[in-house]
Amino acid sequence: MPSVRLLSLFNPSNYWRGGYVSVPWQPIAQVFQISPDELVLSDLRDLSHTPINAQVDQIDPDDPTRDTLVFCLPKAIPPSSEDDILASSFVRLDWGKPMPPELGEPFLEVVYGAMGEARGVRLVNSRLIVWFNLIPTPEDDKRNWFSGSATSVQLDRQELLDPFLAAKGEWLGQDPEKRCMQVAELLLPGPPHPKSPYYEVYLFNHSYRLVSQSSGPVRASVTIASEPFDYIGIDPNTGINHHLVCELYRVISLYAGADYLVEELFIKAKPKGEENKIIGELEVVNLSFAVRYFAHMNMGLTEDIEPVFPMPDWYAVGSAIPPYPAYGLATNVHIDTVTHPHEGNTSYFSWQLLPGKYVKCLHMFMRGQPQGFDTRVGHAWYELIYKPLKAEIYRDDYVVKMLTKSNFATAVG
Repeated sequence: MPSVRLLSLFNPSNYWRGGYVSVPWQPIAQVFQISPDELVLSDLRDLSHTPINAQVDQIDPDDPTRDTLVFCLPKAIPPSSEDDILASSFVRLDWGKPMPPELGEPFLEVVYGAMGEARGVRLVNSRLIVWFNLIPTPEDDKRNWFSGSATSVQLDRQELLDPFLAAKGEWLGQDPEKRCMQVAELLLPGPPHPKSPYYEVYLFNHSYRLVSQSSGPVRASVTIASEPFDYIGIDPNTGINHHLVCELYRVISLYAGADYLVEELFIKAKPKGEENKIIGELEVVNLSFAVRYFAHMNMGLTEDIEPVFPMPDWYAVGSAIPPYPAYGLATNVHIDTVTHPHEGNTSYFSWQLLPGKYVKCLHMFMRGQPQGFDTRVGHAWYELIYKPLKAEIYRDDYVVKMLTKSNFATAVG
């Protein structure tokens, strides 16, 4: 076990930054032999060892490599070197008793049905209350197309998906079709013979199961998985065309004080039956896929809506009339197409992303910003998706590299 228990922090920007840091937990646990229940983090610059907000989330109980340590820096850190040789700062890891929960921390509530099935999840922090639906028919009627969508998003206690009625203080009569963040469809690579560009999987009318949940001082997070679906295609690890059974996993997190949700998506696929297993093949493979999102949000008439699409990695749309509701999507994969109005309806929006094995999205909700809402989305994309703060286990060779670089510069000079 190393005598120095530190994480090196790296700020990839050219300005001082604070905020959230996430790092795989398994390597840290293996090196320092510390359990999540005993973990206490503190800023190395803080001689009083004041604990900072941190937690370890179990993303998938069947895959410990996805366990994640997340923490929030109490102070901004300077830029790191361009080649990441010199760290911006350090965080100390100790054994101890984590800080007790405080009022206002993010939390979640799972609502179960009479048969014990998870029907939905409510995610709450000081700014957002989001109801995320796991079943197709939340009202137990004939409308069976709401699965995997947020059917209510309250920003500062006012509904944002039907904001004009909400601004008047009216709850009755709001659009019963309102929803957002819905993964309506997945597109997987089509079979080579006959040639087809995509294999389409529709998810809006199929239930999700609850995989895991966690909450703490940094965030409330839930992992859900779609109903299994069959896919006959090429295994990316073997190049062989065979039958796979797949599930879409979605990890949805609400951070303390945030007006956005962060979502991570990946597909886990297994060979269907012994006859489809191949010697030397991985038991679980991650497939490449493309996502089609759907939203039903009332932002007024078409001429009242301001779409902003300056970059392929983020998109913002807002209303030009009070209370100026706005929504932004930022992602680590390119946005392929944006369709509005979708199917001729001014309240329908759809976004299709380009394929990837791991997709990370940020869904931001805003109100009261007639100007500048797009700038907020672009800034969030840069700091939370494109150039996040990074952390890794401290290694002594950083010092060696620093001294070597300094000696070389002295010799040259």
